[in-house]
Amino acid sequence: MERSQITKTKINLLNQGVCFGPPNLFTDFPNINRYKTKHLYTRPTIIDGRVFDLSKEENLIPSELLLHDDSRVSLTKLRFNPDSELILEADGAETQLSIGGRALDLVSNLVPKEEILERNTPLEVGGYHTKVGDYIDIVGLDRVSILFFDGCSNWNYGKQCQFCDLHPRRVTDQVIRPTTNRLRDFQDDTTEWWDENREDYFAGLRYAMQQIDQDLRFNHGNLYFMAGNLPESEDTWRIARDLIGDLAREIDLSKYQTILNIAPHDSLESLCEIKRLGIKQVQYNLEVISRDLFEQICPGKLNYDAFIAKLIEAVGVFGFGSVRSNFVFGLQSKEELLKGIDELAQNGIVADYSAFQPKKNTPLCNLKSPSQDDVLDFTDRLVEIYLQYGFKPIFSTVSSRSSVINEVYNDRLPQSI
Repeated sequence: MERSQITKTKINLLNQGVCFGPPNLFTDFPNINRYKTKHLYTRPTIIDGRVFDLSKEENLIPSELLLHDDSRVSLTKLRFNPDSELILEADGAETQLSIGGRALDLVSNLVPKEEILERNTPLEVGGYHTKVGDYIDIVGLDRVSILFFDGCSNWNYGKQCQFCDLHPRRVTDQVIRPTTNRLRDFQDDTTEWWDENREDYFAGLRYAMQQIDQDLRFNHGNLYFMAGNLPESEDTWRIARDLIGDLAREIDLSKYQTILNIAPHDSLESLCEIKRLGIKQVQYNLEVISRDLFEQICPGKLNYDAFIAKLIEAVGVFGFGSVRSNFVFGLQSKEELLKGIDELAQNGIVADYSAFQPKKNTPLCNLKSPSQDDVLDFTDRLVEIYLQYGFKPIFSTVSSRSSVINEVYNDRLPQSI
């Protein structure tokens, strides 16, 4: 099958990362604050049960890049790699992507921050006038993301997934959401911890979602609820019911493709309640297929066999094709992963994936990303599974940033009708 330049370039960017023109190029880019950016490097560090980014790095890089030609558009996340053959350069407000010194024949654009995220809310916290973007985020172009709280207790207790860099806050950052960095202040009493800022947090979140709901561009898009782990899954699910229930009283969630990405459910009652509140799909991320590898890569997650059982149990509530699990492609053999994915598919579970990217200052930082050929072959075969079982990819080409499942699926779909 002929591959589009966009598909191949996106895989290359995920595989190699990107280098930039002159040093500090994007720190000095015109109006850089109008675009989605991140720091060049982070250094997540655990100090007395709290996790902070202790990097002193001040240089900024684009966090997302939009690729398009005459007929296609795709969006990818970016990471810095000084050894990458892919070079992103700027001339005024324009960018140009090249590989091996040859300019690529496609348009690449930085992704502007959504203006809606800069709107003030009526709420002040500690003298800080909060904005819509303190409560929600927009990933890519059409994914509205709501994070229940900052952080993941697996990180706080040194049991984080080995590929994860968490994106922690810096010590001086203003934090509006509840944060797992404060769990120990409450002796791990999650109820007291959650209740401390629940009322103010919900007030801001309601206002932020009302702003989104009034914008026709978003109210038929993806609404993605996410939570890191807490020491006990019933606490995570109690918070999920609390937060989603509060929003469901204010917003018609049926307008959105609602997905809840969370640790496996604590009870069938919780699962049924979440569905009743308007969640259409649930996602429990297994990351790898293999009991031994799972225990090695994800030491803080639920027991492997129990995890699989919860995925299958969730299909009984949400239905065939409405339960998802993400995998990190590149952490195990392609054949082993595809075999496991097919077995899950037979039980109605949809596998999504992110192409592995080595993250600086993580245990797997020296592991290589999968090759372009391996990513394409894996994705082709995953799409075959999708078509066989009637599954659809998660999100879209402009919000699924770490895989090419949408791009390859869209290429195949006309041929399968």
